[in-house]
Amino acid sequence: MPYFADWEQTVQFHGHICPGIVVGHRACWYARSLLKLDQPSLAPTHLVVAENDLCGIDAFQLNTGCTLGNDNLIINNQGKQAFSLLEKKSGKGVRLVLHAPLWSSNEPLKLHHKFKLGTATQEEIQEFIRLRKLRGEELLKLSDEELFKVDFVQMNIPGKPRLYPAINCSRCGEQVMEPWVTERNSEKLCTSCIG
Repeated sequence: MPYFADWEQTVQFHGHICPGIVVGHRACWYARSLLKLDQPSLAPTHLVVAENDLCGIDAFQLNTGCTLGNDNLIINNQGKQAFSLLEKKSGKGVRLVLHAPLWSSNEPLKLHHKFKLGTATQEEIQEFIRLRKLRGEELLKLSDEELFKVDFVQMNIPGKPRLYPAINCSRCGEQVMEPWVTERNSEKLCTSCIG
């Protein structure tokens, strides 16, 4: 199982063990294995489509070189723990969908909400951290086949422009790309100044 060789680096990059980083890491290395991709960076030839915007994305960025910044990681948020690793030219690749439950119950998610909203007690925070690590470790023990449903796919990969001319906001003076400017009373305003 090649993914354990890089597991500590992935945890260090992400900052902690949790179900999401385990799923992303395991999906990344399982997809690489299925497609027989052993070069360190896949960014020149492949891209990743993530159907969520959660922890697992860190594993793909670190272990494939496909990042949001280099436009080789596409977030197509469908609320699914699903990742596709695709060849750029053909759109062919593999899509992995988490088959095992991400969490063993909804209790940790209730604690997570309180933690993120800043309403959790110190005891609730510690319990969430404990449960998060525990579930991550449980998922690490499952086989790839227990974790994921695998589909070999071919997808149309549409390009999308990400760079636009910049305009200075009439109020704050900061540069903002054209699509995020709203014209109001002859002022060109960024989203922050619109309120």
